[in-house]
Amino acid sequence: MAVTVGLVAQIIERIAPKSWAEDWDNVGLLVGSGAAPVERILITLDGTLKVVEEAKAYGAQLIIAHHPIIFRPLKNLRADNAAAQVPLRLLQHSIGYYAAHTNLDQSIVSSSRALGELLELQEMKFLEEPEYDLIPIHKRAEARGYGVSGYLPHPEKLGVLWTGFLDRLGQSDVYAQPYPLSGVRLAGPLEKEVRKVAIVNGSGGRFVPKALFKGADLLITGDVDHHAVLDALEGDMAVGDLGHFLSEAPMLQTMYQYLSAEKALQGIEFKVSSINQPPWLL
Repeated sequence: MAVTVGLVAQIIERIAPKSWAEDWDNVGLLVGSGAAPVERILITLDGTLKVVEEAKAYGAQLIIAHHPIIFRPLKNLRADNAAAQVPLRLLQHSIGYYAAHTNLDQSIVSSSRALGELLELQEMKFLEEPEYDLIPIHKRAEARGYGVSGYLPHPEKLGVLWTGFLDRLGQSDVYAQPYPLSGVRLAGPLEKEVRKVAIVNGSGGRFVPKALFKGADLLITGDVDHHAVLDALEGDMAVGDLGHFLSEAPMLQTMYQYLSAEKALQGIEFKVSSINQPPWLL
């Protein structure tokens, strides 16, 4: 029996139901048909034109991405509309596009959890769990939340910890392939003792108050703005900014592993995009 796009979607939604996504998000099958057969799948963070061409060259019938390609209102599919180019090219090549975004961020295969495991965090818990009293009953679920927090096996100086963490990133299999560790920043006294660490993949500036409340000595995230860093430092918390891509890329590997291990998908070929890379050079 042929594997379809719809079956792949169901398997992803076992661990990241679409109902978990934020109201402003756009997840699920964004281009293509759920009934379309699948033999090869390309996994990526971003759905760029180059990634679409990579999928075509690979012979993929489906792209599974973290970031949606139709996010703001798309008013037309004209050839001179830059925002329409990726959907148009996908349709031209008969390639489906499935996005798992904020729902995947809250799942057990999130990059936050993968990075926490790399640091061997103990007593690891979600940093921010849903306020279930504010969530409709049909949208409630267990084992869900943004980010993680936990304790290092033993306290370390910030400078030593950060250098060692970056070395681990470069040598570990947390990424599906080697990426240049570019655009990485650290704020805080290098001699500061770090015991508790909070990690949030993606743009994590809004989690500074939550990490401070949870007593974190260090927040590792991406895209932290100037004022959020100042707030963290005022609260005696250091901040490690991996940038958006590097903080989320571990999900490419965890998604690959999850789908590859699924019995219903045996015989399907998977590939992590080699075109999709961090945008920063230095």
